[in-house]
Amino acid sequence: MLLLLAFLAGCAHAPPALSPQLTRALAAAGPGHFVTGEVAGLSRPAVLDRSDFTYALAWAPGSARVAFSHLAAQDFRLSQWALGEDRAPQRARERSVGPVDFEVEGLAYAPDGRLLAAVGRDGQVHLYDAESGEERSRALLDGPLVSVAFHPQGRALVVGSAAGQLTVLEVPGLAFVDEVQGHADEVRGLDFAPDGTLYSGGWDGHLRSWEAQEGALEGARARLAFERAGGYLQVRGVLQGRVSLPFAVDLRAPALFVTAEAAGAAGLDVGALAETRVLPTPLGSTQVRVARGLGLRFKGLRLEGLEVVVCDACVPAGAQGVLGAPFAERVEMQVDEAARQVQLALRGAPAQAPSRGLRLRARGDVALEGPVNDLSVDARGERLGVALSATRAQRTVEVYQRERAGLVEPPDARNAALLVEARSGRVLQRWARHAGVVSTAGISPDGRSVASGGWDKRLFVFTEGAQAPRAEETFGFSVRQVRFSPDGRRLGVAAWTPQTVTQESDPAAVLYDVAYRAPALAQ
Repeated sequence: MLLLLAFLAGCAHAPPALSPQLTRALAAAGPGHFVTGEVAGLSRPAVLDRSDFTYALAWAPGSARVAFSHLAAQDFRLSQWALGEDRAPQRARERSVGPVDFEVEGLAYAPDGRLLAAVGRDGQVHLYDAESGEERSRALLDGPLVSVAFHPQGRALVVGSAAGQLTVLEVPGLAFVDEVQGHADEVRGLDFAPDGTLYSGGWDGHLRSWEAQEGALEGARARLAFERAGGYLQVRGVLQGRVSLPFAVDLRAPALFVTAEAAGAAGLDVGALAETRVLPTPLGSTQVRVARGLGLRFKGLRLEGLEVVVCDACVPAGAQGVLGAPFAERVEMQVDEAARQVQLALRGAPAQAPSRGLRLRARGDVALEGPVNDLSVDARGERLGVALSATRAQRTVEVYQRERAGLVEPPDARNAALLVEARSGRVLQRWARHAGVVSTAGISPDGRSVASGGWDKRLFVFTEGAQAPRAEETFGFSVRQVRFSPDGRRLGVAAWTPQTVTQESDPAAVLYDVAYRAPALAQ
């Protein structure tokens, strides 16, 4: 439904602002309504950060709040800003979200705007109260995380991993619900349509869609990927809910072992453990310390009340723990060599009615000609904005050396921003204006325009039916993420700054006003 309200007012030399009439109508209509029309340009940049590398950016549903993650001197931080019609953006909340070693690359607001999720390469999922900034819950998964999206009903969220998994977690407790192997490489793009369809894009070059429907869960079972190292099968588990560890499976071992370093990371004070015993090890008899009542989790399968022995000499190289005979007494393990997976099931688990939760089922799959670095879905779930490149958006030594030498990437049609029909995966329009990696693509709420950013330090805004960009900006370093606000009035940009920072440095986080020709109000 469209309500034609007013034309833009202004001169022909600068993108005009929205008329007061349309501005008031949009504010009165509330969330779910947005500006539609042909983009004319960008104006009135509001700079939120000039000094840090910013990674991810997300808008709250009502467009009155925006968040971004940025690398500060000592840690990764999460910054929230409040927006008003008659005042400059104001910093509302600022907090630490993770250590400096692990990038925080995924942010998403819940559909009602009350919660804000952040995921990082440390495997942590954080859920914050958007108003107070306080952490509501936290979960640790078994690998680096790079993307996150809320289901439109707000009762679950999905996180994408660097290993290609899509994991469903319950909201607000973040309990494990379901997991599928969505891609063969990093899940760089993840977004839900209003009807509950999930769209994902990965470095494996695939654009996939998923049905998210209520279904029976596996209960006291878990499927895990495994590796073989040092002659042992290895799987990952989370000890005490605090640290993800690689465990070697050795059913001949007399105990469940962890190293002292792993025990410390799980919150144990090893030196304060009073119970000891003497065990034979490859280095001779060794006195070890024993901890009781610990918890170990493998995705949705939880073991409580475990006895764990702290012994460095008992753990093979490349692992941080050993699953021994006591583990096998409680858990049955089946190995699928073809799928490189193991299935764990609790022995003697009482029969009970299966619980239900949100499960993902594959629906569509489109193979593109290069890695997908980002995607976003329009307000109606009809179109996607997709960032495609000839190579992954991965910072390597070679990339830095090339940039420092001032070398320009050769033209490649695969370095493009795409406008894609969501249901079919058909590419409606392609814009190949970037030199090198296209790292991000944000689609407008009405699905008619796509903003793209890349490692060539450029930001473009394109509108369907035209090849020439309607707006173009140059930054001091790589553009990391771009997103239109849900009401279509603004465009948020997260970028890296030059390494020599001055007061005049290029912006790292900035909001632009979006100007339209003949705008209208839509829902």
